[in-house]
Amino acid sequence: MKSSAYKKKDKVKVAYLTFDDGPSKNTDQILKILKQHQIKGTFFVLANKSPFGIRMYRKMLKAGHSIGNHTYSHDYSKIYRSKKDFLADFYRMERFLQRIIGNKPRLFRFPGGSNTRLGYSIGGQKTMLSIKTALRSRKYRYFDWTIDSQDTSSPSTASGQIIRNILRESRLKRKCIILFHDFSDASLAALPAVIRGLKRQGFCFDVLSKSSYNYQIAEGQ
Repeated sequence: MKSSAYKKKDKVKVAYLTFDDGPSKNTDQILKILKQHQIKGTFFVLANKSPFGIRMYRKMLKAGHSIGNHTYSHDYSKIYRSKKDFLADFYRMERFLQRIIGNKPRLFRFPGGSNTRLGYSIGGQKTMLSIKTALRSRKYRYFDWTIDSQDTSSPSTASGQIIRNILRESRLKRKCIILFHDFSDASLAALPAVIRGLKRQGFCFDVLSKSSYNYQIAEGQ
């Protein structure tokens, strides 16, 4: 039987705001919005060697946000071709981040998600499973999402629709990992209203970590 402390913890509603594919032209504004609302987010980042990109990595870290590896290239045809190709790209990003921010993130998000059909179509199921096994054996933790903002849908989703979709899907959940894309102008415009709406639903906010709530999309979805 769970203790009363555990039962109380289970009842807490927690939202994890995650931003993929940055740093981008929107990153600084996203950081300002999170600061205004006193919220920490999780950024699954790619390689951006520009002075702006380097400044953004360091700004994320200084502000207390969580940073995760999202591969160096985000090139599906390359990273999902074989375990060897994946790990080469993955470790290249890890080394890059260590040079910029001084540590190796232990968090990871697969481009397209851990069970992306495109990934399976490139390297096959055996390759994808071997990649996951390699990450777990090296003590990395990978995360998918429970709510997709749909900010990369085609035709592009308007900010109002993003707000409605997220707040509808979050209503009956206790834990939400919400997927945004750093570069999406629609998500940038929607973010303040999403935060206010989640607060009205009783959510607090946290960053993903090695000990946090996690969710991984089931194979075949």
